[in-house]
Amino acid sequence: MHFWKKTALGISIFLILAPWPVIGLAKAKDSKLERRIEALEKIAMRQGVSNQVLERLIAQQRDPNEMRVYFKNGLRFDSRDKRFKYQIGGRIQADVNFFDPDSRFKSSIENTANGAEFRRARFFISGLLYNRVKFKAQYDFVGQTSFSDVYIGLIGIPIIGNITVGHFKEPFSLEDLTSSKYITFLERSLPSAFTPGRNLGIAIHDVLYDGRATWAMGYFRPTPSAPPRIQSEDGGSFSTRLTGVPVQRKNGRQLVHLGFGYSFRTSDDKLSFSSKPESNQGPVTVDTGDIGSEDVHQFNFEAAVVIYMFRVQGEYTLVKVKQFSGLPDIDYHGSYVMVSYFLTGENQNYSKGFFGRITPRRNFMENGGWGAFEAALRFSTIDLNDGSAGKIGGKENNYTAALNWYLNAHTRVMFNYVRAHVYGAPAVNRGHLNIFALRFQMDF
Repeated sequence: MHFWKKTALGISIFLILAPWPVIGLAKAKDSKLERRIEALEKIAMRQGVSNQVLERLIAQQRDPNEMRVYFKNGLRFDSRDKRFKYQIGGRIQADVNFFDPDSRFKSSIENTANGAEFRRARFFISGLLYNRVKFKAQYDFVGQTSFSDVYIGLIGIPIIGNITVGHFKEPFSLEDLTSSKYITFLERSLPSAFTPGRNLGIAIHDVLYDGRATWAMGYFRPTPSAPPRIQSEDGGSFSTRLTGVPVQRKNGRQLVHLGFGYSFRTSDDKLSFSSKPESNQGPVTVDTGDIGSEDVHQFNFEAAVVIYMFRVQGEYTLVKVKQFSGLPDIDYHGSYVMVSYFLTGENQNYSKGFFGRITPRRNFMENGGWGAFEAALRFSTIDLNDGSAGKIGGKENNYTAALNWYLNAHTRVMFNYVRAHVYGAPAVNRGHLNIFALRFQMDF
C-alpha cells in the first residue's frame, strides 16, 4: 500500500511539473517578443517614426502564421499575414404558418393545414488558403442532410478574375442570389419558380469599377442536392448575369442597381415549372406538369433603387420552351415589385451586385435600443398558361405585407401576410388563400 501511495504521489508531481518547461519556453518567447516591441517603440519615439510605420515594424516581429481569433458576422480565424482565413457559421430559421382558404380553394386544393417547421438549419466552414484558393462547405440539416454551397475557387487570376468549381447557385436573378439570411420576405416571390438555383458546375466571375459592376458566367449540370452527383445524360445549362450601379452616393445610401440574366439549358427528357403561394408549407397552386422539351431560354431583368430608408426592387422573367416533335414553342413569364421602408432609419446594405446584412443603429436592450424595424409590401405574379401551345398550368397573383424586427445584426423576427389569388387553371385550381406566417431567425 505504501508503494502505491508513493507511486501516486510521484505521478501527481510529474503531471503538475511537466507542463512548466513548455509554459516557461512560451513565456520566454513572449517576453522576448515584448522586449523587442518595447525597444522598437522607444526608437520610434526618439526618431519621430509615424504610427503606420511603427505598426508595420511590430507586425514584422510577429510570427506570420500566428492566428488571430475574432467575431465578425461569424467566428473567424486569420493569420497575421492575411494569407490564411477561416470562418465558421450557420443559420437557424423556425417558421409557423396559418392558412385561411376560401371555400372554393379549400374544396379544390388539399394540404392547407396549419403547421410549423424548421425552414433551414445550416452549418458551414469557409476560408482562404495562400491568399489565392477559397472554399466553402455548407450543409442543411433539415430533413435529409443535403449539400448547399460546396465549392473551391481561385481568386485574383489575371484577365479572368475568379474561377469557382462545385455546387453553388447559377448566376441568375437578384432575388435568388440574395441569401435567405437577408431576403425581406419569408419566401422568394412567385417567379423564383423559374430560377435554376444550385447545380454542379464551373463559373468565372469578377467585380469591376470598385464594386459598381459585376459579371459572371458558367456551365452547369442539373444536380440533386443530396448528394450532388451526375449519373445521367440529361442536358446542361449556360447561365450569365451582368449588373451595374450607374448611380451611387452617400456611401451607398443612395443608389440605382440594374441587372440582366440569361440562362440556356438543354434537356433530353422532360421539365416542369410549379410554385407554392410564397409559403414553404403551402400547397402547390400552379403547375405545368411534365413538358417534353429540347431546350429552354430564360431572360431576367432586374432593377432596384435605394434612397436612404426607402427601397424599391423588381424583376421580370421570360421563359421560352422549345418542345419536341415540332410542337409550338411555349412562353411563360412572371414578375414582382416590392417596396420597403426602415422605420428606424437604417437602409439596405448593398455590395458587389447583392443586398446584404442589416445592422440596427441600436441593438435591442442595449443603451435603450429596440433594434431596427422594416415594413414592406410586394406584388408578385406568375403565368404558366400558353393557350396557343395548349399548355395550361395556371396563373397566380400574390399580395404580401411584411414587418421585420431586427433585434441585432444576427437575429430577427419576421411576420408576413400573404393574399394569394389562383385562377386561369382548371376549376380544381382556383380560389383565394390567406396566409399568416411567422419566422424566428438567427445566424452566426
